[in-house]
Amino acid sequence: MRTQVKNKNVDQTDHSNDISNMAEFDALAQSITAKLNCEMSLISIVNADALVALGYSGDDPAATGRSFQLRDTICSKTVQVGRPLRIADAQIDPMICDMPAVVAHGIGAYIGAPLRLDGYGIIGAVCAVSKSARLWQDGEVDYLIAVGDLVESKIERQLLRYEQKALSVALAESDAILTILSELEGKPLTVHNEAGDLVFANSALRTDLRLNTHEVLSLSKVASDLVPEVTQNGGVDVALPVPGQTALNVHVSAIQNGLTLAQWSRADSELDSN
Repeated sequence: MRTQVKNKNVDQTDHSNDISNMAEFDALAQSITAKLNCEMSLISIVNADALVALGYSGDDPAATGRSFQLRDTICSKTVQVGRPLRIADAQIDPMICDMPAVVAHGIGAYIGAPLRLDGYGIIGAVCAVSKSARLWQDGEVDYLIAVGDLVESKIERQLLRYEQKALSVALAESDAILTILSELEGKPLTVHNEAGDLVFANSALRTDLRLNTHEVLSLSKVASDLVPEVTQNGGVDVALPVPGQTALNVHVSAIQNGLTLAQWSRADSELDSN
């Protein structure tokens, strides 16, 4: 499973925006609360220094924003130890008794299991919290681990769909560029994305127009400024000065998949506007 999620000393990439079905994870959290007869359950992933709740069940108003400081959460301990963690009495347990979450919310008992993605380590945790001290049974730990396995599967499927979509966009962009190159072989060209960033520049820019690398990269700014006009009119011709050289002409036009094509020539040569 290839994802952007990484776990090296809990160094995470934000995937909260990739997980589209929060209601599904909320339902799973609610099932934990009901099954374990506790007051609160969380299904969460690590994002930099925060813990983001994908699924939540309980009445803690602090959870409405679905984001917590990682260091203030008991789940940070589950992530760190990398195995199921059960605490019978949070008020006296030396590992967590002084944590802000325990002190502020009067947590009595905690049980948590880490979430993993193959090849990327621990990405978060699934947990349950009781307001009263209690001894967690082996069966309750096994149930939480089983829910964690299901959560991991759901996250992997959603992230895989996200990656497949991104790959499809990248392949379509490459296909559009290759099509243009086959049609305009040998002419000085650059291709730019919707933001005006340079995604391709051919060798004719250097051989025919005698531009150096810095000058080629500077063409992105020109294309970026022209993108709104291209979007509105379908194409635009511009002459622009190049310090120490003859001015360049450029014809910028829209092509497939949000890309724009810029055809460059010297001002003293005929502009190819095809």
